[in-house]
Amino acid sequence: KSRGLGDVYKRQVLLIVAVGPGLAQGPQPAGPSEAAGVGTSLAANAPWFKMQVDTPGDTGQYASVAFNPTNGGTYVSYYDATNKELRLARNRDYTVGNCGPDNELRCRTVDSAGDVGQYSSIAIDPATGTIGIAYYDASNGRLKYAHGKICPTCLWAIETVDSPILFPTDRKGRYASLKYHTDGTPHIAYYFENSSGVDALKVASPVSSGGNCGSGSWAGKWQCDTVQTGEGVGQYASLALDGAGNRHISYYYGSNGDLWYAKSGSGTNCAGGGAGWLCYPVDAVSHVGQYTSLYLDSGNNFHIAYYDATFDKLKYAMYVGSGGNCGVFGSVQCDTIDSMRAGTHPLGVSIAKDGTGQPVIAYQAENGSLNTARPLSALGLLPGSGNCGPENPFSTWYCQTIDSSALFPARRQADFCSIAVSSSGLATIAYYERITASDGNLGVAYQHFQTFLPLVVRNF
Repeated sequence: KSRGLGDVYKRQVLLIVAVGPGLAQGPQPAGPSEAAGVGTSLAANAPWFKMQVDTPGDTGQYASVAFNPTNGGTYVSYYDATNKELRLARNRDYTVGNCGPDNELRCRTVDSAGDVGQYSSIAIDPATGTIGIAYYDASNGRLKYAHGKICPTCLWAIETVDSPILFPTDRKGRYASLKYHTDGTPHIAYYFENSSGVDALKVASPVSSGGNCGSGSWAGKWQCDTVQTGEGVGQYASLALDGAGNRHISYYYGSNGDLWYAKSGSGTNCAGGGAGWLCYPVDAVSHVGQYTSLYLDSGNNFHIAYYDATFDKLKYAMYVGSGGNCGVFGSVQCDTIDSMRAGTHPLGVSIAKDGTGQPVIAYQAENGSLNTARPLSALGLLPGSGNCGPENPFSTWYCQTIDSSALFPARRQADFCSIAVSSSGLATIAYYERITASDGNLGVAYQHFQTFLPLVVRNF
């Protein structure tokens, strides 16, 4: 329409907030102030949102979360204590949702044969997108492994990996930790509680034939090797794989109360273990190392988050080679990060590498809340703006409450918490919200990008 000079022409500019798929997004608590021009990671500072996923009965214990690199999906394995079964929650895709707010997610039972699903550990085959879950069969004291894909016609396979043989009171498979190598081979670290002798840290991998474990149609299809033996050796095992296929495991040496580390392909010094494993204590102060969680950086150096039961602290150990304050000949730096809840089990500790290549730790804080801890540099913050971690001379980490228990002090968030970071650098945490001694829910906290898009509306 043509206009004369006297026509009125108005423009209004609105900001539309795009947060991506998920729940309706409400106001977010203020985070740390960012220092301009310090290279802030957009993903690390993305806001957090929360939801309850599976709520009927007592469900959500032993949660484990993973991202599928082939389709971007989020998957959580967990234990349903009411029905004593292994469950899986995921993004809704081709099916109708049945859990989460407005049925936005899909929850299903993976295994219900007896009391199964404790100590679940989920991982995704990076080549094929196959979902794998290692877990404990409490009815039979054995390690099991379920694997499959999500599609209308896909069936899951459930394998028994390691079982008690001579002594039925033995327990194999607690503290399971599953990882896939880039070639698609699954590896499982786990604890062997030996009722007739000394305990052991073990690791299992599939073989075409001639293996020493596996049951039924999978007999001889798994090789289960002993890494180290000793009373309480192998509790809270956490496994990582490097590019060469070497296995790195952090674990708790129960009788000594120490945090230990083992690596394959680098030596033979592990007591009672097989050839090709190097084992040594990382933090040998009394009663440290429970709830250990491990990742490797680009140089294959380990980063471990763990619990100090003596002082109820969250600790963080990083391999530095020399000049550290713990490990063999000062090869590791061990630092106290924050306070954790005193005298309460099970606590939650989980570590992952964030989008900047630095650690992000999810843990249960001293008030029972779900917290995260990151170095200041990961958030792009200036020195002096931290509120936790070691002092040099100021606190060098920032700790943030993600899900608070302030309104319900008797409750606990972050039991069994598990953190994973997507390829875009956004984190997701799965955890158990303990309401009473016999009641709880599966909770998920996740980050979303927020972008502001200008929209021009013309009023004539």
